[in-house]
Amino acid sequence: MAQAVGMLIGIFTSRGEAPEPQPCKGDELVSDDSGDGCTGSTSSRNTGTYNDTEPSDNSDKDVAVDSDVSSTRFFKDSLDASKQKQLEQESYEEIRQSQDISKSIGKEACTPDSSAEANGNSGGSEGGSYGTSSHSQARSTMGMLLGLFSSQPVQPVFDEGPEKTPPPSPQLQELRQAVERAEAAGGNSELLEHVRAKLEELEQELERDVKVHVMNGVSGEWAATVRARPGDTASRLREAMLCDSLSDVDLAEDSLSSINFVFGTQMLDESTTLAEAGVRDGDSVSLVRSPLRCLTASFDGTVRLWELNGKESNGLPCACFREEAALAGLGPVLSASVSPGGQKLLTVAAGGEGQLWNVHTGAPVAALDGPAASGQFSPGGNRVLGSSNEDAARIWCTATGKCLRALDGQGGEVQATRFSPDGSLAFTGSNDGAAAVWESRTGKLIANLEGHSDSIKSVEFANDGMMVATASADCTARVWALPSGKCLQIFQGHAKTISSVSFSPDGSRLLTASAYDGTARIWDVVSATCTLIIPGDGKVVNDAVFSPCGQKVLLASASESLRLFDAETGECILTMFGHEDWVRAAAFSPDGTIIASASYDGSARLWSSVTGQCLRTLDGHDGAVISVSFLESQAGKE
Repeated sequence: MAQAVGMLIGIFTSRGEAPEPQPCKGDELVSDDSGDGCTGSTSSRNTGTYNDTEPSDNSDKDVAVDSDVSSTRFFKDSLDASKQKQLEQESYEEIRQSQDISKSIGKEACTPDSSAEANGNSGGSEGGSYGTSSHSQARSTMGMLLGLFSSQPVQPVFDEGPEKTPPPSPQLQELRQAVERAEAAGGNSELLEHVRAKLEELEQELERDVKVHVMNGVSGEWAATVRARPGDTASRLREAMLCDSLSDVDLAEDSLSSINFVFGTQMLDESTTLAEAGVRDGDSVSLVRSPLRCLTASFDGTVRLWELNGKESNGLPCACFREEAALAGLGPVLSASVSPGGQKLLTVAAGGEGQLWNVHTGAPVAALDGPAASGQFSPGGNRVLGSSNEDAARIWCTATGKCLRALDGQGGEVQATRFSPDGSLAFTGSNDGAAAVWESRTGKLIANLEGHSDSIKSVEFANDGMMVATASADCTARVWALPSGKCLQIFQGHAKTISSVSFSPDGSRLLTASAYDGTARIWDVVSATCTLIIPGDGKVVNDAVFSPCGQKVLLASASESLRLFDAETGECILTMFGHEDWVRAAAFSPDGTIIASASYDGSARLWSSVTGQCLRTLDGHDGAVISVSFLESQAGKE
């Protein structure tokens, strides 16, 4: 806002036609409209430190000074140094002395500029440009602008509920009328028309902002007031809550909890904007924290589950799995996952061993019948779909481990499998490039998908279940319509095998990564256009992940660091240092505020996605940690 004020100062105090303003150095620092609230200084991003907090009082002053300096350039050529300084001092004195801006504007619109004459700066002097009355009108209007936009906001006080702050549009309307009076007084009409256009832009900008009061869901106390856009989602509120300058709540002890917001009876998520949820200016939302756990799997043959919701955990795992199998040398763990309800754990190890465990007791529940090379829980948690080291994929019962049905009929060995979001469909991809869609309950083949010429390495459904994406060793990715199996787009550009593929949360973009050509790429799903190429360190990409809001991409590559990128611009937002060997895998917490990394150094680390600070190190594995994931603690049974 200070930039806009500085611009209008320059317009009112310049003579003749005002040139277009140039961006000042403070633009990046005061930009609060990025939607993502992550913008930081360029130097911060390059060095790995990132400040996503509201600007301090000192930074506000610096920005205002930069804006004034930029504005001074507009009239520097037409005013000598002494008169320029005099004019600026008069303007600021007028601002400080004005007790009722609207009244002063009304008076000065009809009377000569006596103050200017008293100071020897009348409208007919060499420094004037469009007459005494209009000159005074301009300075008075400028004073109103500074008083309206440059003052520090007052934090609302809540007694019996949040106080609703009305939008500033009435004040802007009053300012608009003042400009009209200045125009009627004979001011430079072309200049005032330009100012009217700028005021219109400012009014529209302010009307798009809403103030949301965040209340503690347990105590009911006020926690913070966040300015957001109606098109923002819960991620904007979360990032604001992690800015110390906005929040009265110390989040340090709860920093490893998932942050959620409730409006009425509705949980706000990334699929719903504030406007769609019905949040209006001055409304309140409740802040609710959910305990988090972290799951790690290692080449040492063990899987560990870590409680993260309190300091008492002290970085120690709450449960360890497969310790006896690891001691017996039965092979490293290839994958590990927890059922949606959080009751069961599935581990798949080298040699075809698939085992189900009770998460709470650590006791084995059932072994999967037959060899297993991979596994994924159904959305309901009562079935597991995976490849089986044979030509067919299998669906197992999680209660008994028995094979419910085999999905065979493809020519090659199945290497990739996935349940649809509602669990009704099963997708399989083979090493000969063939893919198929199955009815998961009956095992009926619905469609064969042909197009890839080499092995399918990765499969992922869009969140709405209407599309599925495949990544192949033929260097292409494809998106298919469901349930018809029609190929919608082919994504070409990678030089070597594509290792992984995933949709953005809204399904509009595709993220592909190649461990072999060392790049991650973002594509527009509709046009199949590559919108961004992100190179990996050491020309290797081990993992690439969209943030829950879809605005960022997390990259693990051939280095000891982890990097976070803007998904639109490709700019590196954060670089996180601390591991002593390559980072193998990475993941976001469900709310996107915490990042987990797994490394060949045998540790996992937890980081703030806002500041890049290392929050905790999870030590204990004796081998490389190959996977890491978050899960929220949930009650209930499957």
